[in-house]
Amino acid sequence: MKVVILLSLLSVVAANDHFYYNLIPLEVTALAKNPKQIFEFLDCLLDKGPCNDVFEGYRAVSLEAVQQACKRCTADQKRFGNIFLMILRKLLPQEYHNFRYKYDPKNKHFDALEAELSKYKYLPCL
Repeated sequence: MKVVILLSLLSVVAANDHFYYNLIPLEVTALAKNPKQIFEFLDCLLDKGPCNDVFEGYRAVSLEAVQQACKRCTADQKRFGNIFLMILRKLLPQEYHNFRYKYDPKNKHFDALEAELSKYKYLPCL
């Protein structure tokens, strides 16, 4: 019986290792300063162009992240998402609309996603 309990606990611990998305971090401010790269990223996310290995990871989890209000995102990923969407909203409103429509065409999840991401403001180093 003790072995069964121990194995159950180990399987829970092992499962938690895969709870968060395993994405290569992107520096959102560097991305925003490079229009070519931000459009390559957007084209990947919107299935308009090819994806490099890093961008593909983000594209692969975007639908689930939107539908689940980034439940499996780390705090850094939520900060990235918050800034990324803010950049789209303010600087590229048509791309913001395209992103929002692609991942939430029935407009059921995006408000909850943005509410969750808004809790993770960018804090510049002092």
